[in-house]
Amino acid sequence: MQKLNNTVNWPYPKRDYFLRVLWTIVYYTLWQVAWHRIYFLRAAILKLFGANVTWKMVAFNSTRVLRPWDLKLGNYVTLGPRVRIYNLNRIEIAENTVISQDVYLCGGTHDYTLPSLPLLRKDIIIGNSVWIAAGAFIGPGITIGEGSVVGARSVVLKDVEPWTIVGGNPAKFIKKRKLTD
Repeated sequence: MQKLNNTVNWPYPKRDYFLRVLWTIVYYTLWQVAWHRIYFLRAAILKLFGANVTWKMVAFNSTRVLRPWDLKLGNYVTLGPRVRIYNLNRIEIAENTVISQDVYLCGGTHDYTLPSLPLLRKDIIIGNSVWIAAGAFIGPGITIGEGSVVGARSVVLKDVEPWTIVGGNPAKFIKKRKLTD
């Protein structure tokens, strides 16, 4: 029998909750007015909150990051409109990667084998030259290999091999990706 009265109500250090409140205030003010065409403004805001990002990244005003201090972005990463980064743990996105509109990167789940359903925080690692198409869901603990493409509205629950195209719910291998000149 599930016993949810034994769940941990405060799974993070107190400092984390203070930073999240401060981040929420900044998100609804400065983040919203920083124009994405002047790309370094949002990079600067993320850096102020401890994100490991380069100056050469783009994020839209509707892009949501839960915990910037657990985010790492490489050069030329684009976070499209309405992207949700639910990073309860570390999320890394390597260079030349596009995260299209309405993508949800989910770094948390619950251990359903225990009656109290404790929170599990898992990393998500996304390689170089990846394209995650519109509306995809990337589950906790997933690694998406270099050069991969995740099709629109896909639900990724298993790691994606480098240079492959996956799609569907759950996402399945479609074919190898080959670049042409």
